[in-house]
Amino acid sequence: MLQPDYTEKESKLFTGRTSYIRQVEDIISKKNIAAVIAPSGLGRTAMLRHLAAKHRHIYLDLRRFSTTPESFSVELIGTVCFFHLAKDASEFGAFQGIEKLKELKLGSRCTDIISTVDNELQKIKPDQELLLTSAFGFAEKFAAEHNRKVTITLNSFDEILKLNNFSQVKDILDLFFTAISKNKDCCFIISASSAHMMRNALKRHAPDIVELQPLSLLETKELFEKAAGKSDERVIKEVHSISAGMPFIVRSIASRFREERSADAQKNIKLVRYILTSDLASVGSAPYSYCSRLFIGSLNRARGESLLKAILKAVSQNRPLRLTEIARLIYRSGPVTKSLLERLIEVDLLVKTGNTFDFANPVLKIWCRLMFSNVEFSETPDEKSLAGLGGLL
Repeated sequence: MLQPDYTEKESKLFTGRTSYIRQVEDIISKKNIAAVIAPSGLGRTAMLRHLAAKHRHIYLDLRRFSTTPESFSVELIGTVCFFHLAKDASEFGAFQGIEKLKELKLGSRCTDIISTVDNELQKIKPDQELLLTSAFGFAEKFAAEHNRKVTITLNSFDEILKLNNFSQVKDILDLFFTAISKNKDCCFIISASSAHMMRNALKRHAPDIVELQPLSLLETKELFEKAAGKSDERVIKEVHSISAGMPFIVRSIASRFREERSADAQKNIKLVRYILTSDLASVGSAPYSYCSRLFIGSLNRARGESLLKAILKAVSQNRPLRLTEIARLIYRSGPVTKSLLERLIEVDLLVKTGNTFDFANPVLKIWCRLMFSNVEFSETPDEKSLAGLGGLL
């Protein structure tokens, strides 16, 4: 069976997450679905890719799928067939078309599903719910006909909600969960970074949910030293603190630290903070790109961009703020501000702790602080260029 590219380097750098992997393995050994939820940056995708490689699961990222019912259905069926039947990765494109699927020598149940899909595609107005139900049920029939267990990971599962935009599709989650409810030979691992939204969306269907947390100090140490080599404990603590236990940020700091470190532990502690701050201010860096995508993507899912940006600017420049403080800073009433804050919480940009609001992602807070202060460089800035940034260095 073909597998998605999972490099030896990825495998060697994968750290921790053992307890979460065991939880997922335990769930799918007993049930036909498990959900993995974590905000962006906590290593959810790395864990799922590691799990897929370990157990030879089918790993799919739904961001790469079309989100019309017709194309989505063909692509999902075709991808299941591709991973099990193709001999070479170059065949992937052909397996995304209905003509290739009609040529496959499959059992009667799988052939019937493909015929049903093909027949609907010939119609001026195909039954979109029938197409989707057929696609969701295909893997179970395929597994039974080939006498094997199939596990499919659907990463970026929130993308599937876009199918609700089509008038024939009443509730895509109902369709999905109903279609797989009696599965015995195929199970699904669904995952998304839209944590708040997915928790709400999945309430009615109640799958077992595994929620990832930031790396522990010990996990940060293990990951950092895999990439940067043995390091002083004080340096590790600084990395853990400023990265908020986010694997992607830990690896990013480690890659530069390995080249720029000195023999002086105090200088190295300061270097850690400089590396992250300069990366977040450098347009071409991976941390900058990550924060920019997260910021824009989250705002696109919310409404009222101008006022939401005003709130994010205020919160990024300050300690955690109360509702009344934020309302005063954006010149809006308490009720209006409360509604705006709720939107930002729904898209995982802010969290409420007690009576105060702050960024859910501490690294994104630093990036926003720099961005809203117009601190941006086309190349990595030196420490002098970053001086006077209110304690960031």
